[in-house]
Amino acid sequence: MVLLAALVTMSPFAIDSYLAAMPLMATFFGVSMGVVELTITLYFLGFAVGNFFGGPLSDSFGRKPIALTGVALYGLSSSIIPFCDSIELLLIFRVTQAFGGGFATVTANVFIRDWYSGKQVAKFVTIISMMMMLAPLLAPVIGAVLIHHKGWQGVFFFMFAFAIVLFIAFFILIPESRDKALITRKISTQQILRKYKVFFSDSQSVIMLFAISFSMAGMYIFLTGASFIYLGYFNIEASKFPLLFGSNVVLNILLSFLNTQLLKRYEPKYMLRVGLVIQLIGGIILLFSVLQPDPSFWAVFIGVVLFVGSLGLIFGNGTATILNINPKVSGSANATIGIMRFLLSFIIGSVMALFHTGDLIPTGITMFCCTVVANVFFVVAMRKMRPSVG
Repeated sequence: MVLLAALVTMSPFAIDSYLAAMPLMATFFGVSMGVVELTITLYFLGFAVGNFFGGPLSDSFGRKPIALTGVALYGLSSSIIPFCDSIELLLIFRVTQAFGGGFATVTANVFIRDWYSGKQVAKFVTIISMMMMLAPLLAPVIGAVLIHHKGWQGVFFFMFAFAIVLFIAFFILIPESRDKALITRKISTQQILRKYKVFFSDSQSVIMLFAISFSMAGMYIFLTGASFIYLGYFNIEASKFPLLFGSNVVLNILLSFLNTQLLKRYEPKYMLRVGLVIQLIGGIILLFSVLQPDPSFWAVFIGVVLFVGSLGLIFGNGTATILNINPKVSGSANATIGIMRFLLSFIIGSVMALFHTGDLIPTGITMFCCTVVANVFFVVAMRKMRPSVG
């Protein structure tokens, strides 16, 4: 479980560890913060594309070779980025880094789906999510130390080293989980599309997918603007950034741990409902806060913490519910979850960049809309959900 969690932490490290360095990167490359924020939104795009190909390929070639290929590409890209002398070149390698991250990460949950079923899937996906959330807690701290001693480039050298260690450990310790009879080692464009067609032919899966994706997209919108919100708008000291950012993670971990206990009595879909309601409350607080003439730091902070922390009840339960509906195409189903949430984040984040107003209104309104849409889709999904699906 630790190595599967480590596999999933590649992207949190790729995003959260250098958020505090974004002003430095803007100065280094002589561009605006809006341009530097593209290093995050384009990561979402690359990750989504990696998920698109990684999921079906893991169904045909096995989980392990796909995971190792993704880790290798992630590590190679990370080693090149510190030597980029233009923001355009950096953006290109951020996309390839993200592709590798998505290619590898998509296999983590399907390793679990291969080994377990039913409530156990929700339990272990939640455990991995809880372990994964240690990355956003540690990443800003590690990033702050590296930035202080090695500049922003040091953060990417750390990602390179992390990829090397993970590749070696994964290669030695993790066995292939895919049934040998199902590994065809052959795939065509038609086969890839057919696997996704099976997923999208089930309306329950699709509606639940949108519920989870909009919920997650709201969090990634916050990640894109976190540096501006705390360091730019509220002028918080950079040394305090890890503490503020870590508060989101602490609540997420606590709710994830609580979820593993409550799953002994309740179905994943019911715990998912609680998480979405908590997120909606956070979105409402955030909306009313940013619409004030002088937004309160603490109101914004509390709204963000509730919004992001609620994902401790949302992501694991939502993923398990979808995977349990489509066990035969679990690789493609899990890939679709990753594709949709990161693609939505890329689209919404890119649109937001066009309406950058220098205040918190675009971020607050967008996050609120994301959680409202997520809750609406969930209500519709519950009406269609078969009683047997957990």
